[in-house]
Amino acid sequence: MNTEKVVLPETRWTAAELRKLPRDRRDALLEEAAAVAEGLYRHDRSLTDFEAYGPEDLHGESTAAPQG
Repeated sequence: MNTEKVVLPETRWTAAELRKLPRDRRDALLEEAAAVAEGLYRHDRSLTDFEAYGPEDLHGESTAAPQG
């Protein structure tokens, strides 16, 4: 088990606040957030160890399926 600690940013920005920032500052913040998210997904198996579809989700009945 990896014990590397992921450091979360101290400031939580709203979308409106990000839009008001200069592009280079906004891009730097978003890049930092992406790096934090990457660390979380790499080291927290509870975020990635799941099945996208359960057995009841794949029953073959769909309104998009052709009849016949």
